[in-house]
Amino acid sequence: MLTKEEKAEIWLDSFQLDYEKKVQIYKVAPSPYELVKNFEKYRAAVDKIAEEKAAVRMEESLMSADYMLSLLQTYADKNIFCVSYSSSLYPNELKEIPTPPLVLYCKGNLELLAKRKFAIVGSRHTLPSVMKIAERFSRDLSKYFTIVTGLADGGDTAAIRGALESGNLISVLAYGFDHVYPECNRGLLEEIEKRGLVITEYLPQEKPRGYMFPVRNRILAGLAEGVLVVSGGEKSGTRITAERAYEYGRDVFAFPYSVGVESGKGCNAILKEYAKLTDDLVDITSAFGINLTETEEITMTEAERKVFEIVREGEVHISQIAQKSGLKAYELPPVLTMLEMKNLIVSCGGNRYTAIR
Repeated sequence: MLTKEEKAEIWLDSFQLDYEKKVQIYKVAPSPYELVKNFEKYRAAVDKIAEEKAAVRMEESLMSADYMLSLLQTYADKNIFCVSYSSSLYPNELKEIPTPPLVLYCKGNLELLAKRKFAIVGSRHTLPSVMKIAERFSRDLSKYFTIVTGLADGGDTAAIRGALESGNLISVLAYGFDHVYPECNRGLLEEIEKRGLVITEYLPQEKPRGYMFPVRNRILAGLAEGVLVVSGGEKSGTRITAERAYEYGRDVFAFPYSVGVESGKGCNAILKEYAKLTDDLVDITSAFGINLTETEEITMTEAERKVFEIVREGEVHISQIAQKSGLKAYELPPVLTMLEMKNLIVSCGGNRYTAIR
């Protein structure tokens, strides 16, 4: 059951005003409900902040007995639950940032808002081998945190696939629920709604626009205790998320990249400035006091262990593995396949492999 204050906040958020204007109007009265109850008293102040047409719409909505009922019914019909700033469900982490959303529009498991959260973000142009590593990191970290990410193809998708089975997953959209972007992830979005949680600060009808994504990234950074950047160019959205997280006092982690890899230049840049170099899960878990020593050891055959030790030395071609291991070329494919299935190595293409543990 929504309180009077929550309903007032949802009402105010329904008029598609700029964030700054909504916040200014929010502060005009001692409380949102006071604003609604005595709107005439504050009308002149609202006129100065919002356009006159907006103020008229607000006043007319309060004169209609159906406006709020219709608004809430629309959200209910779309399975959207509104978590406003006054709600007991509203995450305390977001209240700590300079520009917290007035309302979070949610689909899925609201209990995840109260759990420990860790963000994993990446570029659309993430390398396949890095996608595999990011997916494994997400899967392992979802045992201890709810994973927070976006819905973009690439690094975000890897984070989603890693955490989806556990259900400990929050995807933050940069547009309203009437839309899906990218369209290729529509099925994935529906799965997240069933198993995890999807949130946005935008009204359902709001279409995705370029400027909304950097604005959305402050929510990714604000929700989480820490952020892992798995890929990103020098001027990417993932770097914006990292910078916001750093500003908010969150721990920032990043994968290191070789010289010349475009999709890793952003990672290397933040590693020089403030991020913690991360090439093993323990780099993250140790920062949060999580002990991994009791995790179950993965069993390997003698041939698998021999090949794994070679691959751990760095990216290597299958011919070099055969030469160093003493195994026949025809013996290697099943060994490499088993190591991939155990999430120990990934193919980099061109018969080259690298370790992810």
